[in-house]
Amino acid sequence: MSREDRFNFSIQEAETLGLDCAVVLSATKEITTSLSLPNEIAAFLKDKIPFMSDDEILSHVNRLIDLKLIASKTPMHSKEFNTQKNVYKLKLPQNNPSAGKRKLNNSWSPSMQAYEVLSMGKINKEFIDSKVNEFKMYWLEKNQVRDNWNVLFVDFIRREWVKANSDNKGMPVCIHDEWLPSTDAFDILELANVSKNDALKHLKEFILYWKENGTALRSWNSKFVDFVRRKELIGSTEERNGKKTDRHNGPGEFTKQFTERTKDDSWAENLDL
Repeated sequence: MSREDRFNFSIQEAETLGLDCAVVLSATKEITTSLSLPNEIAAFLKDKIPFMSDDEILSHVNRLIDLKLIASKTPMHSKEFNTQKNVYKLKLPQNNPSAGKRKLNNSWSPSMQAYEVLSMGKINKEFIDSKVNEFKMYWLEKNQVRDNWNVLFVDFIRREWVKANSDNKGMPVCIHDEWLPSTDAFDILELANVSKNDALKHLKEFILYWKENGTALRSWNSKFVDFVRRKELIGSTEERNGKKTDRHNGPGEFTKQFTERTKDDSWAENLDL
């Protein structure tokens, strides 16, 4: 094989441009392209690259010219067109809201950065790998276009890890007699000016109600917070309007006997009959 039958190019060129384009670039290094039009360069290269079609060679030549990797003589009437074309290409990504977005496919896998971020949270690789197919199945059915699949995966794994390490493994459970609110629940109630002691006054009623209701939830803390808030709000309202509330809720007392009330016709004095 003669030296003229060989093409020399770097691995970086092949990775960046693609193998065929790197071959065309290598072939143009042996000729002066600055004095020729793109189609003339392609015609000359046809003899050196017989395994490519004319259209393929011309396409690669035009790409190399656009990337300024080879020089070419440009017709005067097309200079303005090429300038506008290049400006349009530069602006296109800004005007295209879906640039960089893609659908998830079966070959997708989390990036190394995703594994590194999750490992910082002490989440082991075996657990992460066990959840990949579940994540893919969910998003394949959604058929959505996104540009942040690794970020979504990291958030998904973090939630699943919390569920897996909870007492009920993330599964809904019914409330039981020994249930107690978490420290976070009491902290939230403290922000609403409800002390821990005041909150615990409603605990038995809360448990009794939800035991009879039979509902199963993943966590009962938020339900307890809402329950206590409502109870405290009702209690404070009754305290502010105690007499009025007692009048509506209690049976009340009459100031007159029954016979006197039935004979009282003062209510009709102002009626025009």
